[in-house]
Amino acid sequence: MNDSTRRTIRTAFQVTLSVASILLVAVPAALSAAEQTLSPEQYAAVAGVAASIVAVATAVTRAMHSDVVVGLIQTYAPWLSAASAPEAHVEESAGEDFPLDA
Repeated sequence: MNDSTRRTIRTAFQVTLSVASILLVAVPAALSAAEQTLSPEQYAAVAGVAASIVAVATAVTRAMHSDVVVGLIQTYAPWLSAASAPEAHVEESAGEDFPLDA
């Protein structure tokens, strides 16, 4: 399994957990606190929205790893490129501010 496939699967899993916790748990819990319930048809619609969100997020993740998009990012937005991560800026000091042997 290549890196792009692993990233796509990881994203789908993460989005599924997030969407499920919000749409399938939090929304019905909030409605029940307000003394309202979802009918089976409404609950199915909420589940369909959750599945659609997961599908779109997975497709976008997959598209973002295509060679064309990676090339565009490297050309027009190099700060977003995984290939050229910015180096950390570390100032050299004489060690007077933070002595190690204190």
